[in-house]
Amino acid sequence: MNLEGRAKVYAIAQAVISSLGFLSSFIGAGFLLLFGLLGGVVDPETSSEAGLMLVIGWTSLLIAFAFIPGLISAIYSLMGKPLPKIKPGTNKIILGALALLWLISIILVMVTSRFQALNLVTSLFILPLVLVPILFFFYLGSQNLSIGNQRRAWGAIAFNFAITMPLVLMVELIIFVVIFIFATMWLMGQPELLTQILQYSEQLSSGAMEMLEAENLLTDLISRPAILNGSILVIAVLVPLVEEFLKPMAIWFLAGKHLTPAQGFVGGLIGGACFAMLESLGAVGIPADSEWLIILFGRTGTGLLHVTLSGLVGWGFASAFYNQNWGRAIFTYLMAVTIHGLWNFFALLSGIVPILPITEEIENLPVLLGQAGVFVMIALFIINMVLLISVNRQLQHQPAE
Repeated sequence: MNLEGRAKVYAIAQAVISSLGFLSSFIGAGFLLLFGLLGGVVDPETSSEAGLMLVIGWTSLLIAFAFIPGLISAIYSLMGKPLPKIKPGTNKIILGALALLWLISIILVMVTSRFQALNLVTSLFILPLVLVPILFFFYLGSQNLSIGNQRRAWGAIAFNFAITMPLVLMVELIIFVVIFIFATMWLMGQPELLTQILQYSEQLSSGAMEMLEAENLLTDLISRPAILNGSILVIAVLVPLVEEFLKPMAIWFLAGKHLTPAQGFVGGLIGGACFAMLESLGAVGIPADSEWLIILFGRTGTGLLHVTLSGLVGWGFASAFYNQNWGRAIFTYLMAVTIHGLWNFFALLSGIVPILPITEEIENLPVLLGQAGVFVMIALFIINMVLLISVNRQLQHQPAE
C-alpha cells in the first residue's frame, strides 16, 4: 500500500534526515579517529585527550550505522513494502549476546588500557560498556510495548541523533553564553578576583600554571557563595528543565497520529537512550586511573536516569495529545525535572565538597550533603528502576487507556 499525504511526507523526511545523518556522522567519525590516532602519537602527554577523541570517533561511527535502518525503513514505506519481521525470542538472544559482549569488553579494556599503542582498540570496547546497560534499561521499560511500528521506531532514533541532540546542545550553549555575560558583569564589580583570574588565565594559556595553583584557583572560586549557588542553579535546575522538555521531542511530531500513552512512553525511552549514549560516551574516556570504573558505573546510573525520566515525560506528553490529560503531562514533567535536579545536585556536591575549605562561608550543611551524595544517588537509582518497571507494567494492562 503506497503512502499518501502526511505519511508520505514523514517517510520522505525520514529518508532525508537518515541520509544526511549517515553521511555527516561517517565523515566526522573518520576525522575524529584520525586526529585521535595522530594526537596520541605526536604528543604522548595528551594521550588521555586523544583517547577521548577516539571514543567520540567510534561513537560517531556507531551513530552513522544507526541511521541506516531509518533510511531503509523509509524507503520500504515509500515503495509500499512491509519491513521484514523480527522472529519472536530474537530480542532475548540479542540481550544475552550483549551481556556477554559487556563482560568481554570490561576485561579487554582493563588489559589494553595499559598500553597506549592499543588506544584504538581500547576506545572501541568502551562503547559496549556504556551502550549495553542503556539498551538493557530500554528493554526493561519497553517490554511488550511499542511505539507503533519499526519505521516509526527507527525514525525516532534518527530524529533524536540528527535533530534533538543538536537542539539540546544549542539551547544549553545559549544559556551558558547568557550566564557568561552576567558572570562577566558581576566580575567587573570584583576587581581583585578579576585580576586574579586574568593572571591565572595567562599562566594557563602559556602552560606555566602548576597543578596546585589550578586547584587553589578552583577552590577559591567555588568557595564563594555566589559562584557555588550559581553553579547549583544551572546544573540542578536549568539543565534538567531544558533536557527533560526536549529529550522526548520526537513524539511531538507524532501528536496528530493518535499516539497512545504507551507509544509515547516508548518514544520517550528512545529519546532518553539516545541522549544517554551520547552524553556518557562523551564523558567516560579511556581509563587513566583507578577512578575510571567509578565514573563508568556513575554514567550507568545516569543512563538509567535519562531513559526512565524521558519515558515518563513521553508518557505524559502523549497522554495530553491522546485524551487531553494535561495533569499527567505536567506532573510527569515536574517529577522528571525534580529527580534529575536532585541527581545533578548531589553529583555536583559529591565532586566539589572534598576540595572545599571549611570556612565561615562554607558551613557544615553542604559538606554533610556532599558526603550523603553517594547514598542519595543509590536511592535515586533504585527509584528510577522501580518507576521504569512499574510504568511498563501499568501500560501493558492499559495500552490505549
